[in-house]
Amino acid sequence: MNSKNLFNFLLTTAVSSTAISLGSLLYTPEKANAAWGGIPTCPSSPNANPMSSDCLLTPEVMEITFYELGFCKSSDPLAGANFDRTNCEKVWESSTGQTADLAAFSYKGLAGSGTYKISAGTYQYAYVVISNVMRLKGKSDFNGLTYFTTADGNGTNTAGDPDMSSYAKYDLDIAQLSNGSGCWDSPATTTTGYGTTKAYLANSSLITAGNMAECDAATRFIGSIQLETPVTIKSTTKTYGLTWNIEDKGLWVVKGSGIHPSSFGSGPFLPVFSFE
Repeated sequence: MNSKNLFNFLLTTAVSSTAISLGSLLYTPEKANAAWGGIPTCPSSPNANPMSSDCLLTPEVMEITFYELGFCKSSDPLAGANFDRTNCEKVWESSTGQTADLAAFSYKGLAGSGTYKISAGTYQYAYVVISNVMRLKGKSDFNGLTYFTTADGNGTNTAGDPDMSSYAKYDLDIAQLSNGSGCWDSPATTTTGYGTTKAYLANSSLITAGNMAECDAATRFIGSIQLETPVTIKSTTKTYGLTWNIEDKGLWVVKGSGIHPSSFGSGPFLPVFSFE
C-alpha cells in the first residue's frame, strides 16, 4: 500500500539522565499539520457510536525492520543532500535488517556483533535507519461494527465479513514524504519538548532519492533529530536496554467523510533506551 506521509522522529530525554525515548509519528496527508497530542484514543469495544474524529489505538502487530541506530555529537547527519555519519557513532546496526514486532518487543542488552560501545561525551543529535515498509494489524469498533485491517490494505468491517476471516496485517509503504523539497524529504520541524526533526527517503546505499521514480523505489527511511536536551554518555556506560511503547498510540484510525473509518496508518512508536 502506497501512502503519502510525513514521518517525524521525536527524541526526548527521560526523567533519568541515563535514559532517552525515541518516538516517530506518521501523518496522513489530511493530518499533516495536526499535533499528535490532539488525537484521542479510540473508544473501547463494543462501541455503537459513530466515528467523529481520527483516533489512535494499540495495534496487534506493528512490524518494523531496523538497520541502524546512532548518536552524533555536533552535526546533523541529514544536514547535507545525503546521510553523513561525520561526528556520529553507531550504537547498533544490522546489514540485513532486524524486524521487530513492537507489539511484543522487549530486548535487554542488545548484545552481539552489531552492537557498539560509543565514546563518552555529549551527543546533540540522534538518527535511525529503518525500512520504508512497516506491517500493521489492528481493529476498532464504531457504529456497532468492527473495522479491521486486511492484507490488501483496504480494510473492511463485520458487515461485509462477519467472522473476520480476512483480518490480517498489511504492508504500509512510505513512498513519499511531504512539505519538503520533493517526495524525498520532510523539512526541519521543531516540537517543544522533543527537538527538531528531519527525514529522507533513500536507497540501500543511503543515497537520498531525487525524483518520483527514486522515491517509489526507495528501500530506506532515515530520520534525525537535534535533541532539545543533549544526551551525555559516561565512560562507565557498558550496555543498554530497549523496550517499546505503542499502547493506545501505535495504530492510526483515519476518519472518512462520513461516520466510518476510511483507512489505517501508523501512529507514534516510542522506544526507550536505558544506559547502564
